[in-house]
Amino acid sequence: MKIEKKPFALAIAATLTLLVACSSNTHKIVFPASDKGLTESNTAVYDIDPFGISFELPENWTLKEREPSGEFNSYIAISGVWSVLDIFNEGNELAGAVGYNTYEIYEGAETDPQAIYNQIALGNAYRFDVKDSYYILNETSNVETAVCDVYYSASINDGTEKINKGVVSYNRDLLVYIAMEFASDKISDEQLQNIAKELRFT
Repeated sequence: MKIEKKPFALAIAATLTLLVACSSNTHKIVFPASDKGLTESNTAVYDIDPFGISFELPENWTLKEREPSGEFNSYIAISGVWSVLDIFNEGNELAGAVGYNTYEIYEGAETDPQAIYNQIALGNAYRFDVKDSYYILNETSNVETAVCDVYYSASINDGTEKINKGVVSYNRDLLVYIAMEFASDKISDEQLQNIAKELRFT
């Protein structure tokens, strides 16, 4: 199967506007941010109309496209989403990451977070815990944004369980969602909630 590079991906890569902050702390991303990570098995996820998000990060935090490595990143895995961008704090330390995925509507579970975020929410060793720690911070007619825990079992984290912090948001019209994961020692609950409250699909 031949994978075609779509014109929109080439245009986005050429401009690189996805990584440019509009102000000291407001960032805009167009997803798919590039075709990195594109394989024969996930072409449907990349073959969508581009969509944008905007959100605020703490001052002097920046974004950088993650290089696909094929290895599990046990610090900030952000596993189950695509076109991932890493988030660096003011000290240029890796603090988080953001990516997107598509989802399907299941009859009877149209608003069930576990159904919507199933690619990132149902794992045993790693998951966004949208079942027991899902707290909605912003809701409109077509978008719901929440914070939640991100769970790592001891089996994938050097023998110790770990909890990171997450932001998730889905768009009912576009049938896409974004997920952000942050190292728990790099961001406060207040900062996390501010990011979730200000996140917008554009």
